[in-house]
Amino acid sequence: MRGFAAVLVLAGLVGGCVTARPPASVDVTGRWEGVWLGSGAALIPREQETTLDLVQGGATGTGRLTMDAALAAHSVPDVARDSGLTGMRVLFDVSGNRVRLWHELGGDYFEAELVVLGDRMVGHALRADPPVRFDLTRRKPRVAAVPMTPPPPAAERPRPAEPIPPLVAAAPPPPVEPPPPPRREAPPPEEFRATTGVRTIQFDFDRAEIRPGDAAILDANADWLRVNPDRLVLIEGHCDERGTGEYNLVLGERRALAAKAYLLARGIAETRMTVTSYGFERPLCRDHTESCWARNRRAEFLIK
Repeated sequence: MRGFAAVLVLAGLVGGCVTARPPASVDVTGRWEGVWLGSGAALIPREQETTLDLVQGGATGTGRLTMDAALAAHSVPDVARDSGLTGMRVLFDVSGNRVRLWHELGGDYFEAELVVLGDRMVGHALRADPPVRFDLTRRKPRVAAVPMTPPPPAAERPRPAEPIPPLVAAAPPPPVEPPPPPRREAPPPEEFRATTGVRTIQFDFDRAEIRPGDAAILDANADWLRVNPDRLVLIEGHCDERGTGEYNLVLGERRALAAKAYLLARGIAETRMTVTSYGFERPLCRDHTESCWARNRRAEFLIK
């Protein structure tokens, strides 16, 4: 009996040492939008858009994390940088108001801890150096308006008969507007050629903003196009070899559109301009050096 009582006491002590994990007290299902804050090349501070789509069941769930422009942030784990615009699939669990998030292949690839504060969620990526922080807000779901049923009309007293108005000639029908002119399709790219009248502009790594020095080149290109009003221009966006093919196609298009918007602001008609993107498919230089990559980050102007 004494041995049996000792076993019971020992079991009670061991059971008292186990700390029960608090159950989930929040449901994080939905879309969270906000920013990630970290560092890019040369420790330059970065603040970029990010989205987190989550589906929770009990205390666990699945989702997808998308970090915009993460390719240039050296502190972001490689798996998050390479996922680009498609995002990466994640798993998560919820304990109280704390959320632990990790890559579907394991926490060694990517892991983050976040805290839910109402409709706001903040946290940081683990093992990121320099640190990477998140600040997200839950997007409110759209609620369809419920139509109001009008009350039944009140009984009205009969009105006296109104006098019949005199006949008035009907108004003439409105003039028929001519149909819009048919939309002119853009000519195929093989009809465009390079010319000395317009010059290529360059871009910074993972950026699509027009630099001050390249703005002067675009001003000269706009002057040439005004002097030659019958010429059409094809704007090609190009990237260096770093990043996925899908991401660089999008980045090349953003660069071509930025050049087009600049020329529009200088009075060049939109009907004269066509944009396309080749991503990293048509490099000018194939060396794996920064000077070579800088040449490939460009927007070219071809004339028809």
